[in-house]
Amino acid sequence: MDEGLTTRVLPAHGGQLSAIAAAFSVPIDRLLDFSASIYPDGPSPRVIEALSDALRRPEQLRRYPDLESIALRANLETYAAVPADNIVLANGIVPLMLASLRAMQVRKCLLPVPAFGEYRRIFERDSIEFHTYPLDPNANFRPDLELMIEYCVARSCDSVVLNNPHNPSGATFAATEMRSILALAARRNIRILLDEAFIDFVPQESISSHVLQMDNLFVFRSVTKFFAMAGLRVAYLIAPQSLAPTIASLLDPWSVSTLASLAAGAAVQDFSCISNTIQRNSTEREWLSRALAGIGLTVFPGRANFLLIRIPHEQQGDNAWERLILDHGVVVRNCGNFEGLDGSFMRVAVRGREDNQRLIRALTSVMNRRIQTMRMNS
Repeated sequence: MDEGLTTRVLPAHGGQLSAIAAAFSVPIDRLLDFSASIYPDGPSPRVIEALSDALRRPEQLRRYPDLESIALRANLETYAAVPADNIVLANGIVPLMLASLRAMQVRKCLLPVPAFGEYRRIFERDSIEFHTYPLDPNANFRPDLELMIEYCVARSCDSVVLNNPHNPSGATFAATEMRSILALAARRNIRILLDEAFIDFVPQESISSHVLQMDNLFVFRSVTKFFAMAGLRVAYLIAPQSLAPTIASLLDPWSVSTLASLAAGAAVQDFSCISNTIQRNSTEREWLSRALAGIGLTVFPGRANFLLIRIPHEQQGDNAWERLILDHGVVVRNCGNFEGLDGSFMRVAVRGREDNQRLIRALTSVMNRRIQTMRMNS
């Protein structure tokens, strides 16, 4: 097979290596994953130590997990600088957002797109009416926040979903900008459901603590991407105390396992590892951004642990995605199934220097191959 490849069904999420290996008949151990935005160095040594210690003590596994997650919420209280009573835990952002929408009795929501695909599925699952708000690539996916709120008001929306940094573009608003829009939304009786899943890479831009003063703010955060624990599924919501207990009551019991709770608690206490992760990711992201631009790709400015790129229009994005897998064993996130994007957009995770260099070599090869083919056919 060559330029006539038939595009496979795109995975709904990054990190789906088993499905990709099967679809392309490629051994999974040959694949290098740039599709999932997980910090590449793995979890903190303290996490491994906490898990190993728990597995050496069978009583830890014999007991039910703490229904209130008291110890983990206390650790998150220190890490996120918000009271434990404002924190609700679950095994991912999706159940937290679903419970929040139900507790708030949201009638109509505004959804800027492109966006994490599960948001739309949550609305559809609960028959919540929503309007999409297209983000402009020419503006680096950064909306005019005031205009967006007015758009929300004009369509009688009582809520809006935002994420900062934005996924899949990485566009990031400063905390000062977010505080201004939060105040404007409050005056318009609009709730802000803010997904801060990647905020740990730019913690100074978080507005989590404003939940204590503003009852229209709900902040969703993850303990998987930054802390490299995607397999353990831990997320938390910072909500006004008036609604936190109601939201918690709408979640399934024991949704966070004992091992996941111990691991997450250890991760957020390793301040040295946290500092090193922020610094190393920033250094590698800047290097990768320059290298991608250097081979002729459009690179959108981002501050998380991934970059959104665009293949030149004369190239074939879907074909490039497949060639990366088949010829180089490199898996990037084809963004063709993000609303408002096509296969020319790809999201690439920031990994270590050696892996990032391999990505650049693979992309260079794929692009050169396409140019040579076009010349031969002209």
